[in-house]
Amino acid sequence: MKTLPLLTFLSLVIFVSLLPPRVSAQSDLEQRVVRLEHKDATDEGVGVAAFVCAAFCALWAQNTGRNAWLWFFLGLFFNVITLLVMLYKNSNDRGTGRRE
Repeated sequence: MKTLPLLTFLSLVIFVSLLPPRVSAQSDLEQRVVRLEHKDATDEGVGVAAFVCAAFCALWAQNTGRNAWLWFFLGLFFNVITLLVMLYKNSNDRGTGRRE
């Protein structure tokens, strides 16, 4: 008689141990969502900075008589390189007096 409760208890322990861990999976999902939200929030700043750089390049191009759309897209996709090229061209324009 004493072995029946012990066998029942051991069966219950084995059964529970074979169940999938639901609590850790839920917390893992929550951690993934939090990381994804944080990543999305930090990427917004990069997009805004690229757009501001592109707008600045387009404004400069329009003021110097160049194609504003071309410089907008160059500034959007190659922002740091485009700014350096723009500064170089601006220094050459000032030297030759090309300013319109």
